[in-house]
Amino acid sequence: MGNSLALALYLATRARADKPARRSGKPSEGHTKTLENERLGRPELSRPETGPLIWFHTGRDRHALACRELISRLRAERGELGFLLTTSSENRKESEDHLNFQLAPDDAVPAVRRFLDHWRPDIAVFTEPDLRPALIAETSDRGIPMFLVDAHTARLDPQSWRWLRGMAGSLLSRFQWLLTGDAETAGTLRRLGARSGRVQVVGYLEEGTPALGCNEAERDALAEALAGRPVWLAAHVTPGECTTVIDAHAAALRRSHRLVLILVPDDPQEGPAWAAKLAEGGNRVALRSDGAEPDPETQIYVADTEGEMGLWYRLAPISFLGRSISGDGGVNPYQPAALGSAILHGPNVRNFRQAYGRLGAAGATRLVRNATELGDAVEQLLSPDAAAGMAHAAWRVCSSGAEVTDRIRELIFATLDEMDTP
Repeated sequence: MGNSLALALYLATRARADKPARRSGKPSEGHTKTLENERLGRPELSRPETGPLIWFHTGRDRHALACRELISRLRAERGELGFLLTTSSENRKESEDHLNFQLAPDDAVPAVRRFLDHWRPDIAVFTEPDLRPALIAETSDRGIPMFLVDAHTARLDPQSWRWLRGMAGSLLSRFQWLLTGDAETAGTLRRLGARSGRVQVVGYLEEGTPALGCNEAERDALAEALAGRPVWLAAHVTPGECTTVIDAHAAALRRSHRLVLILVPDDPQEGPAWAAKLAEGGNRVALRSDGAEPDPETQIYVADTEGEMGLWYRLAPISFLGRSISGDGGVNPYQPAALGSAILHGPNVRNFRQAYGRLGAAGATRLVRNATELGDAVEQLLSPDAAAGMAHAAWRVCSSGAEVTDRIRELIFATLDEMDTP
């Protein structure tokens, strides 16, 4: 594929650049020789030895979360796949099984070539609007299929592309597909030079999570044991939050005497001690790890077993998510959202700030700061219409990226199948 004069000049100026690009400000604590080598295309990690490698590139580490559900789905359907996820952020995540996190190489030809020589990706998916000319040109020249996906990380700003001039069309024409979130962005891409037939408006690739599974027989048995009583859940509760939750439950019980609290300790091993202490305080308690089920007199059901969050989120139309009043920054709110639960949380949700922001803007969550506010919120949401409205809003957010996720999955599998066809 031919290069525009602007792109040819750019690549010529970057052909001999082989030093880490200068960053403004002081290096962060994570700025190590390892990160510097990653920018130069010299990673310490090895490429997966077997199976195709799908490469996702995004601008910021937090934006990489938008790819996680898609990666999970791809991996679930084709277990032989490996994944590489590159970002421009120094605070990238650590690699995990089948998913390698790396800093993107600097946009210099030697670094890009070393990067591609090492990783040899089979397919590349770009989710950031600030395109890297050397990275895109070299990837395309190696015959690696590329998709540009709108992950809603930032709006495409044609003003910032003025310097590209004729380069934009040369770069955009190299993508097999450009999937956009809205018609305005699609029009901008076409004006910048993308081939019209390759641009599709399918929605945004946004963070989410597949619905957690559960044992349906257990669900039916517990639903029968609860016998239509009102239920709320406090999940991943830290020791510092336990008193807050119990005080809120006591207040709500005064207004709804049949109310049941499902209490999930953040550390399941604390379950028996919590149950004993709550019983000493006059509460009627059942403990999951003892094999007990809630009876008509149970006020608090301590769910201290692992791997059953899908069960509790399904049983409870109201969920308070712990680690958020006292804790280390909250838990993933998409898990209860995907299962139709209204969400309450404290102010400390820094680990999932973007997720809580999306859900909050949709009216799917409510912030509580203490026992009084938590008890009042539970009481108000015991009205079925109130909880159902928040739960539906949460579900809308979780399903908003489904179309684009399905489309990318379809394109990746079709491309892989074509590669396997002789």
